[in-house]
Amino acid sequence: MLCTQRSAIWIERIILVKMGLLKIVQRQDEKEAMAAGLQSKALTSEGVEKHLKAFGLEPEVASHTSIQSLSGGQKVKVVLAGSMWQNPHLLVLDEPTNYLDRDGLGALTLALKEWTGGVIIISHNKEFCNAVATEKWIMQNGRLRQEGSSGREEEETTTLKGEKADVFDQFGNKLDTTDADKSAKEAKKELKGLEKQLKDNKKKKILSQDEVWEMGDRIAVLKEKLGKETPA
Repeated sequence: MLCTQRSAIWIERIILVKMGLLKIVQRQDEKEAMAAGLQSKALTSEGVEKHLKAFGLEPEVASHTSIQSLSGGQKVKVVLAGSMWQNPHLLVLDEPTNYLDRDGLGALTLALKEWTGGVIIISHNKEFCNAVATEKWIMQNGRLRQEGSSGREEEETTTLKGEKADVFDQFGNKLDTTDADKSAKEAKKELKGLEKQLKDNKKKKILSQDEVWEMGDRIAVLKEKLGKETPA
């Protein structure tokens, strides 16, 4: 806010930043956050070091190392620590397992299991998702399908034996899957084609990583379906 003796003029934050007043704006943001009770930790070197130590970063790294000098895994830990600074009730994590070593991944998995807040995770790491999520939404070939459910939904909802799961497109519209069910022969043909594409991709590198992941998911679904349809 720009004040004069006769009037008070409100100026948008983005304009103040463009005017070169970023530091003043940040100080005001901190004051308002503290006034609202959001700044629950002391923004001091000691407070930051203590917070980062809980994420596996030593004080030497926290106070005397520039972020650009950190490893990929350490940068991920800094981002996770930053997201938890104000004790949020909801976390949205986009590919949190990238660059984390085995110990870091294990620690994150245990922490998310013990945390009582809500978590939304975007990840291609199936092992990690299976370990921390009871409800998964999978987008594949323009269609969205659900696997599992939250604990509350499991208590409130009962699923009839043999009932098919609803399938939705990318716009949330429910799809009629009557004609979408393929025979074992068609499924085998699709499976063979996908496996051939992945094999060719190893030599020619014609697919993006996202396409490779999608094909891998589809192959797993087809193999599971064929396994159920095959007589014992």
